[in-house]
Amino acid sequence: MLIENTIHPFTVSVEALEAWSRRPHKHNFFELVYIEKGTGRQCINDHNIAYAEGNIFLLPPFDCHSFQIHTPTRFVFIQFNALFFQKDSKQLMDYSDWFNNLHYIISTYNRLPGDIIHSASDKALLINLIKGIEHEYLSKQDPYCSIIRANMFALLNILMRNFESTYRENNPVGDKVAGDMLQYIQYNLFDNDKLRVDALAGEFNLSANYVSEYFKKKTGESLKEFILKSRVNVAYSRIQHSGQSMKEIAWDLGFTDASHLSKMIKKYFPPGNQNAADNTASCIPSSL
Repeated sequence: MLIENTIHPFTVSVEALEAWSRRPHKHNFFELVYIEKGTGRQCINDHNIAYAEGNIFLLPPFDCHSFQIHTPTRFVFIQFNALFFQKDSKQLMDYSDWFNNLHYIISTYNRLPGDIIHSASDKALLINLIKGIEHEYLSKQDPYCSIIRANMFALLNILMRNFESTYRENNPVGDKVAGDMLQYIQYNLFDNDKLRVDALAGEFNLSANYVSEYFKKKTGESLKEFILKSRVNVAYSRIQHSGQSMKEIAWDLGFTDASHLSKMIKKYFPPGNQNAADNTASCIPSSL
């Protein structure tokens, strides 16, 4: 199985194709695909579904994928990794902490393959952002890097809002406060000050002595365990997708050291549940 790699933190490419000549492959970066026009089918892992004009896909690293083109198709590919969200050369913005949560959202919410946006208004916003990113990338008029990064921040926040909305519809939490608390924890997962019991109590108008009991009553899991497991989830996603070493990830995410992180991964992701199976066979068209 071909794994496509890149040394560039961010690229944009536009391809108008009548046939897809590349074999099914994986890559070590995230890829956003916008179908500007055309029809066909997208194959991702063991799913094969139709695509059409206006569809937007987000392909995580190391998913097997390819396209089957039925009518001439114009693709816009936006490829990016964690390095793109670090502080830029002009020291304007640093989105690296926020990007950690992108790994959490993608690895936690059970997305189905296919078009990722079901809100017409959000799709219109995304298409405008994609076109703006494409324009800035091709024109390269300073400060285009900072403009692109800000647009990507907005774009990915809209995507996460849609992922979360779909997840919450499919996995309802009966109590609104508990649902809001889960969301708050997810968006502040690496901010210890905001996750202190007294901070949560103030945020959700609860007694500090009752926060942990309330959380476990509503979710069936202890607050401390949920936060730790969620952080390990991010670390495990980073190990799979970022190309960083265990030591680097442990340092970035606040674990004591690589050994500590390794123990936590073994605790929460035993070998039988680490998605080690390679579901690539069904991605390969018979003609290849």
